Amino acid sequence: MKVPLLRWCYRLAFPVVAGVLSPYYVLRLSKRGNPREGLAERMGFYSPATRSRIGKGVDLWIHAVSVGEVLVALALLRELRKQSPELRVALTVTTITGRRVALGANDPGTTVLWSPIDFPGVVKRAFALLRPRALVLVETEVWPNYLWEAKRRKVPVLLLNARLSPETERWYRRFPEVCRPILRELSLVLAQAPEDVDRLVGAGFPPERIFVTGNLKYDVANLASGGAEPPRAWWDRSGWPADALILLAGSTHPGEEEILLDLYRKARQRYPNLRLVLAPRHVERSGAIEALCRKAGLSVVLRTELGKGSVRASSPDVLLLDTTGELRFLYGKATVVFIGKSLCAKGGQNFLEAACAGKPILVGPNMQNFEMLVREFRNEHAILQTSDRTELGLRLEELLRSKSLRAEFGKRAHAIFVRNVGAAARAAAIVSGLLRTRSGDPPVES
Repeated sequence: MKVPLLRWCYRLAFPVVAGVLSPYYVLRLSKRGNPREGLAERMGFYSPATRSRIGKGVDLWIHAVSVGEVLVALALLRELRKQSPELRVALTVTTITGRRVALGANDPGTTVLWSPIDFPGVVKRAFALLRPRALVLVETEVWPNYLWEAKRRKVPVLLLNARLSPETERWYRRFPEVCRPILRELSLVLAQAPEDVDRLVGAGFPPERIFVTGNLKYDVANLASGGAEPPRAWWDRSGWPADALILLAGSTHPGEEEILLDLYRKARQRYPNLRLVLAPRHVERSGAIEALCRKAGLSVVLRTELGKGSVRASSPDVLLLDTTGELRFLYGKATVVFIGKSLCAKGGQNFLEAACAGKPILVGPNMQNFEMLVREFRNEHAILQTSDRTELGLRLEELLRSKSLRAEFGKRAHAIFVRNVGAAARAAAIVSGLLRTRSGDPPVES
């Protein structure tokens, strides 16, 4: 399909699809905050204060979606700041939680904005305000109007930390006449691993523009603890004994908490000093999870309750993490780690922070979003992937029984982690080179 016809079809169809799906997304946003928040910016209308802050434009526009992508963007930005402290950056985000993380970075040279919806007029207004010399899209954020407007303005577009799930690859392959002309608008694609290259090329990404820089999620996990309250400030208020064994379940999804509570109750019969930390992926579920704990006959304390300064008289069975951004600092306290969205939901969650802490890691069968990472760790016996709840219970028992086995898995996981840190620096060198080639080009005004 020729690009002008493709562009016309997309610009006609996308508003219709967006309108049909809008009730669903409004409902999702309502559960996590005000769905109207940032609506003006999402439509490309900016306040006088924002316009004044942006001034004549930025050097770099980074577009991310939610927490994971924002953290990748911040890892890149940290390396860029080492080379160019004065760099002017706009970081656009889509979700409320992503925006919270972006603002929490407190980078004075970066303006955090809501992502413009991929309508032609909206994107044009965003470009007119930002006038970037380069645009970085994080991981899978390939939006056609962004690419077409960037091409019109001669702004190079780089896809950072690129990966394709098998489902996305199949979708791209199914509609090559539509996807390939769009993907060829990308100036550079920075892939996570050599295994990604064939998948990206098969999906239609331009092979001559793909470079393997490594997975920036390793660098994200390696970030310093920058400003968050350390666990020791409130951990001891739980009343847990110093020799407690800690099962930490991170980023859990619905259905997984019930299984973990059941496994925990059974394991407690053999290991009375075992304690459970539940860290749901979405903190708004904390009330329902607290009720599950009490229904299971287990005592529970919320992380926010521990922040009030008093030491608990009794030792609760379960600590429920009802805050955002603190999970990564708890991995060091864990004896065994389970990673959620892998048992009762598809995709899995990132386990690299646990590897960074050198902990034995348990996951379920559904780790599709981290397929290559899991394969690498499994090949080196650095992770335990289980097929169902029964096997999860057996592997948990093995790890709790053997301190040496825990140490072996943790050591191997940490070794893989250390070996792979450095992708952010490599990506930053490429982005800096891209900006240097554009340093003398005036931005397009309209």
